[in-house]
Amino acid sequence: MFRKRTRRERFWEILPGMTIWLVFIGAIVLSFTKPMWAAVFIVCFDLYWLLKAFNTSIHLISSYRRFKVYVKIDWLLLAEMLSERTKIVGHMQEAAVTAKKRLEKNFYLAEIEKLSGETDQSKQILTNGIIDKPFTDFYHLIVIPFVDESVAVLSSTIGALANTQYPHEKMIVVLASEERAGEQAQITARAIRDRFEGSFYKMFITVHPDGLPGEIKGKSANASFAVSSLLSELADMDIPEDLVLISNLDSDTIVHPQYFARVMYSFLTNPNPYRRSYQPIAVYNNNIWDSPAFIRVVSVSNSFWQFTESSRPDRLRTFASHTMTLRALREVGFWKKDIINEDGYIFWQCYLHYKGDYEVVPLFIPVSLDTCLADTFWQTLKNQYKQKKRWAYNVEYYPHLVPALLKSKAPFWDRMYKLWQYVEGDFNWAAASVLITLLGWLPLFVGGAEFKETVVAYNLPHATRTLMTIATGFLIFRVYINLILLPPRPKKYGIGRSIMMYLQWFLVPFTSIIFGSLPAIEAQTRLMFGWYLEFFVTPKTRKGDVTAMDMKEMQSSGSAAADREGEEK
Repeated sequence: MFRKRTRRERFWEILPGMTIWLVFIGAIVLSFTKPMWAAVFIVCFDLYWLLKAFNTSIHLISSYRRFKVYVKIDWLLLAEMLSERTKIVGHMQEAAVTAKKRLEKNFYLAEIEKLSGETDQSKQILTNGIIDKPFTDFYHLIVIPFVDESVAVLSSTIGALANTQYPHEKMIVVLASEERAGEQAQITARAIRDRFEGSFYKMFITVHPDGLPGEIKGKSANASFAVSSLLSELADMDIPEDLVLISNLDSDTIVHPQYFARVMYSFLTNPNPYRRSYQPIAVYNNNIWDSPAFIRVVSVSNSFWQFTESSRPDRLRTFASHTMTLRALREVGFWKKDIINEDGYIFWQCYLHYKGDYEVVPLFIPVSLDTCLADTFWQTLKNQYKQKKRWAYNVEYYPHLVPALLKSKAPFWDRMYKLWQYVEGDFNWAAASVLITLLGWLPLFVGGAEFKETVVAYNLPHATRTLMTIATGFLIFRVYINLILLPPRPKKYGIGRSIMMYLQWFLVPFTSIIFGSLPAIEAQTRLMFGWYLEFFVTPKTRKGDVTAMDMKEMQSSGSAAADREGEEK
């Protein structure tokens, strides 16, 4: 049940969709009436997008290089050694000397400086942080909301947790089910618990009641109910709030073997660890070999976006599976129960609550998730479109977020910069592909003979072609990274499937519009007219059961990728 909006809320809901349509209609009208103006706008936008694409590619390279180094580091060993500072510094000094890559050496040198107590940052860590606290004092509460996922999907997720290189007696797993999913969901949850209960300190099943007031049907309400209902259980187990970290995982998440060790090292070496979220890189690899070419391109693009954002901490927001502290989650009132995309909004809740003193820490460690896959090709495409529309529906934040940022006590320029990032990101999501690929050519066709004789008209196609050529260069590098990140080709597929991994990138102009701009335009348009979106649970389909061997391959794909690249070189 959707609540009635105020006039002020409706204004902010209307604004993003209205802006998009005014730009589109304006570009079309000007192409007929003032083709010179339209062409200048298109050329300027092309140049802006070229600079943006270049910047994005630079950050992609930076994140990928860090990723290659970080997946090979023994984070559990570092976390264990933190309480003995002399010992860990000595270990890092030796590692820096033997490091084969400059980036790896620089990492150890930076960590040595961080632990030295000689810089302002290191003094903060040693005085304000919790570096001296043994990592084994802390517990990980892992919440996995689900609706009707299969035993195979959930088994791979829980099995990956059981295979992590981390003390399992410090892990509490919560299967957060939905009452509306019926008895079958409870049967699935009990089957998973019976299979894995001995692998962790505790396993719980929660059942989120259907139809609670003030809630929409979605992951946020389910996760909030699960965590809040377990607070008394944690108290009964004498586990203090400050010793609990929360990982909210999508039901198909295959965590890296060192994920929790990496989180703990980052947490313990941060000067303000309780006001941080810890974000892995989401890589959509679980069933990528089984997915159609269109879906593979979209999924890899999603992964690259995560890589890019990870090297820009000022832009990084929580997304999909991530970790934060129970203290911060409780202090902001848990996840908001009446929004679709809770994973992104929890950052804003924390940022506003703590008056700007909240950040997302990139881990450069992967978690692997499913690509969209259904029983038929067309259903797969429909599901992918619906998933992208749900993600693009983060414009639902506008009525809450924009007014809150404008009057927030956070530093002025920081919140204005973040507001710009949010608005600019949603606009480009919906508009960029349409303006560049479709409307960019319109003045040439409808501008008339007089316009075609101008210098701008002459240069417009050249500018567009140049943009596309440079974009192709960036694309080649992305193809290379994609091939490195791929898990091994299943035996059931031949070399033809591998060849398609190269050829599929010719689909980018189509996927950028069909699964990029169009779902974003629809999401913003629906919000503009008050046609509110309901939560779409992306079906999780696997071709065949996921065996323990398959699961381990998915889990360690990041490390394997880095190893394969090293062998090639």
